Amino acid sequence: MNKLSIRYYSQDIKRHQHNYHQLVLPLHGEIFITLNNDFKTTVSTGSCIVIEKNVVHAFTADEAARFIVADLDALPENLINLLCPKISIDSRLLSYLQFIEQQLLVVSGEKLTNSTFDLFYLLLCEQSSHSNIDKRIDNVITTVKQNLAYPYTLKELADIACLSVTQFKTVFKKSTTMSALQYLTMLRMQHARALLTHSDLPIALVGERIGYNDASAFSRRFNLYFGQPPKAFAKQ
Repeated sequence: MNKLSIRYYSQDIKRHQHNYHQLVLPLHGEIFITLNNDFKTTVSTGSCIVIEKNVVHAFTADEAARFIVADLDALPENLINLLCPKISIDSRLLSYLQFIEQQLLVVSGEKLTNSTFDLFYLLLCEQSSHSNIDKRIDNVITTVKQNLAYPYTLKELADIACLSVTQFKTVFKKSTTMSALQYLTMLRMQHARALLTHSDLPIALVGERIGYNDASAFSRRFNLYFGQPPKAFAKQ
């Protein structure tokens, strides 16, 4: 088992089960899926549905949509006993899916195919299940990750979650144990550190990528968060 493939589905509803785990990750379009006749959801690009072995599932999708499907002997620990089988995937895995698509569309050797799967699995192990996160807050986090430089206000974030500002602050804190501002700062700082470590972007441009147009303000905030200045992480 342990293989990746590109799949296309139709609008005809299909139902089956199998004795291995399966993940469906949309590349383009979305899929509507039902698990064990009780959990129903639509899975689109940026998310993934985890189908445990022997679970009966029904699904339908537009014929123009396509998906990366992973058949697994075993699930990584972070995807076992999920409260919700639908999870968000981060930008790294999403980008890697595009690479996988190109690899699968050409004839390649077993060694390259196995290496492609190995990296996919490693990235999968680093995904947060968000199993304890309210779906409305998960939508906010997904939106924020797509543009970390945007100066989000609490009102804008609350609107994405379809909540009042007061409700939003309460639900966000309950879901993540952090305030929305603290969580946004965490995402921005982690992204900045990754850019400094793995790219040759100047420190000022890294700051701009996460919403700091003032390089000095970015350096102060980064130093306060990590206890070291940006230049300590900058690629030489």
